[in-house]
Amino acid sequence: MNSYLKTITALTICAFISGCAATNTPTNNNIKDTTKQEQYQEKTNKKIENKEQIDKKEKKEQEIKSAEKEQKEEQVKIIKQIVKKIIIKKPVIKDSMIVIGTAEKVYIPSSDILLKAKIDTGATTTSIHALNIKEFERDGNKWIKFDLQDKDGNLINKNLPLHRIVKIKRHGTKNQKRYVVQMKINLANISQLVEVSLTNRSKFTYPVLIGKNYLNGLFLVDVSKKYITKPKMSKNEIKK
Repeated sequence: MNSYLKTITALTICAFISGCAATNTPTNNNIKDTTKQEQYQEKTNKKIENKEQIDKKEKKEQEIKSAEKEQKEEQVKIIKQIVKKIIIKKPVIKDSMIVIGTAEKVYIPSSDILLKAKIDTGATTTSIHALNIKEFERDGNKWIKFDLQDKDGNLINKNLPLHRIVKIKRHGTKNQKRYVVQMKINLANISQLVEVSLTNRSKFTYPVLIGKNYLNGLFLVDVSKKYITKPKMSKNEIKK
């Protein structure tokens, strides 16, 4: 009897130990399932990491593109500003501008004389043929005494305040001093009080030279024509 009990007890203990071992020892299926879950989780994590990296890369690229766009726009603005400064605007030709030839007759109202004039768009100041030019003082101011000459060679005495003195530089010769006065001259239907330099023009064809200080903004010069206008005169009709 005692032997029988011992045997049963031993079997019971063995069964209990086996059950505990079976409970604590994972099966192959459980191992496989765990491995799959870990692999899936690892893949998922990698996908998330890859997506985050892609998002960061796209964001960085967008920032670079945005910065490049702003830089280009700024460069365009700077270029436009530079171009505005560099571009030389062409003068606007108005319909009201008077067309004249390379030579015209001008009228000097203060002396009532009509003279031939060369139209010179390259000359800065208008000049007129004058003789016996002398400087003198009147009431403490400087004046100029000189003679104009009409088409018949008659001398006409003039006295005008000295406006300024200019020095003309000529190659190979001494600087020439010229007196400048203000004189009213009529050309076509325009009458202007302008600066006129006094000089001996006896060697030139035209006793008067009309420069840019008279022409600017008022006249267009047709180089193929001469004497196409008549100056307005205060006293008589046009003298021929």
